[in-house]
Amino acid sequence: MMLAMLLKRAFRKFGGRYGYDTGYLCDLADTDTTGTLKVGLVSLFTDHRFGLDAAPYFAAKITAARQTDCGSCLRLTIAMAREAGVPMRDIRAMLLDGAKTAPRDIALGRHYAEAVLANDPALPNILAACEARWGKKGVAGLAAATVSGSFYPLLKRGLGHGNTCEPVLAWLAGDAKEESMLETSDG
Repeated sequence: MMLAMLLKRAFRKFGGRYGYDTGYLCDLADTDTTGTLKVGLVSLFTDHRFGLDAAPYFAAKITAARQTDCGSCLRLTIAMAREAGVPMRDIRAMLLDGAKTAPRDIALGRHYAEAVLANDPALPNILAACEARWGKKGVAGLAAATVSGSFYPLLKRGLGHGNTCEPVLAWLAGDAKEESMLETSDG
């Protein structure tokens, strides 16, 4: 009972920090405390970037969250990327224009995650490009990011708490238009 209470407190604190509903994790803690503790420990691996810069790590993580179609998980991952210093304009470029105008590292991180998730036959070439750019440790960081971006949304959906209808891309596009209008009116 005490462990479940501590886990739920930690989940609620995390949720409050990011405006993210951790109710599914709290429910899981009531169902099986030991199992939930193990789920929480997954983050020790998936949050480890293996020396990879924040931009490509979060590009892979955001791509995976988007592919699993959980709006609140995508918003959470974007908030974490912003907290790590990834510029919002780069996140928008990656999500809204197919990474055509995103910085090279972000585009490659996205391309990696897409290839892994789709089991793309081009994956060996993409892996080689990533390893040439970031080394084996960097590839491990991309793998952890891709797993992380998929893991929690799939767990959440599997527990019956999925929410695909949150319009994150519309929010990003609208936010970009507002910023553009502000820049124009300031100029």
